[in-house]
Amino acid sequence: MSEKDKNLTPWQEKNLEYRQKKAEEARQEAKKNQPKIARFSSPFLKTVSKKEEAKNGKDISEETENVEGQETILSELENIAQDVESLRETRPSIFAGSGVLLKKMWIGLAFALLIFFGSVYAVSPLSKIGNFTVSGNQNESAEQIALASKIKTGDNIFQILNTKQNIENTIKAQFPRVSTVKLSYHFPNNFEAQIQEYANSVYVKQSNKTYLVLSNGYIITTPVDSKQVQENKLPTLQNFSNAEVQEFVRAYETLKPALKALITNVTKTPTSASKDFIALDMSDGNQVRVPLSQIAEKLPYYPSVAKQVKAPQVVDMEAGIYTKPKAAYLADLSKQASAQSSSLAAEKAKKAVENTGTSASSTTTSN
Repeated sequence: MSEKDKNLTPWQEKNLEYRQKKAEEARQEAKKNQPKIARFSSPFLKTVSKKEEAKNGKDISEETENVEGQETILSELENIAQDVESLRETRPSIFAGSGVLLKKMWIGLAFALLIFFGSVYAVSPLSKIGNFTVSGNQNESAEQIALASKIKTGDNIFQILNTKQNIENTIKAQFPRVSTVKLSYHFPNNFEAQIQEYANSVYVKQSNKTYLVLSNGYIITTPVDSKQVQENKLPTLQNFSNAEVQEFVRAYETLKPALKALITNVTKTPTSASKDFIALDMSDGNQVRVPLSQIAEKLPYYPSVAKQVKAPQVVDMEAGIYTKPKAAYLADLSKQASAQSSSLAAEKAKKAVENTGTSASSTTTSN
């Protein structure tokens, strides 16, 4: 083995052994098939002459050198490829800095896209209302509210959105029970009217007819029967004027539900000191007397007072707060009423005598 062969890599040595083996097989084959001699020295079949066969050893050495040359070439190509890749990385891209430009343009692009899709939506069938629903209504029917809104299937959605406030106000104006109306749009073409109604507050008895009063003080003009009054278990105001009803409801709605539930009947009991004095019959058997104008201020003290007394009691809140058995309190009121009647009768008699004396004096003077 030559000095050059000793420097071969393991792969090159295997390749050299393989080629020497092939050359030996080719020589053996040539002897069998003389005068024609052939060998496989490459992937292509070649016919060799005797002269070339003699130089077979030299060819193998040259092929080994060719392998080394190919490896050198491959190494050089790999170095060139790495240089090209590094040049590609360092060379500025044509898209360099485009990110900053896009950030500046995104508002305009978004606005343009919004206009485009809005235009498509406006000319499509989806821009016509497809469905209208009503929710939250308990006393007013959905059909009546839909008619009041004047919204019809096929109306333009943008037109409805532009008149949204007017539609809400129209519904509220036609239905006294309705406290709030919120018209909502649901994509793609549906609308919903969310209704909130005033609660039932009290009843008022006027001219032997009973009417329902809402929590805003509005009196429903349709009379109700006694059965409905008993079922709803709401207080009944006896012969209150419309103004007095509204004043009572404003104060009544500020009370706690537990206290409101105790009140069953309310009557007017004016005194010389309090013209707006009223009596509230309670379901626990007691009666509270308080000025109408001071209900919200004084009536919240009643629960703590009721715990300290045994019914039936009258809790008087005209001047301070004091309690008295109901029978004794009513007896005192009767005595006061009799005394006032006697006093009034005496004053009338006195005035009559004075008037008679004045008339007689006038007649004497005339004569």
